[in-house]
Amino acid sequence: MGLFKTADQLKPLIDYTWKRHKVLLSNIANADTPNYRRRDLVIKFEIPAVALKRTREKHLSNERPPELKVVERKTGLIGNDKNNVSIEEEISELVKNRIAYEVYMRFATGSLNTLNKVIKGRAE
Repeated sequence: MGLFKTADQLKPLIDYTWKRHKVLLSNIANADTPNYRRRDLVIKFEIPAVALKRTREKHLSNERPPELKVVERKTGLIGNDKNNVSIEEEISELVKNRIAYEVYMRFATGSLNTLNKVIKGRAE
């Protein structure tokens, strides 16, 4: 597990940005739907109260994966159709989310590429 530590640490963030992309696209698709409320995906990392020491690899850890939750976003502007989706805001969030996804993927692939070079004996 130590060899893939960077990729393992980035996996929850990559999953988060991938799933958030789908939620943001859903908002854009429903921009003209009456009574539709804007949604977003939030990630919550839970820090264990007590860090337990694992003396063997097969011992269970008290670390929990981050929790992903779709929430309704409250915004001040609501149209006549009671819809609060702003196309401009959604596209802005979509672009920021895409940049975050690309950064996480570059870190993960960079880490794996370095490991691949070491395995093949071409470390620089």
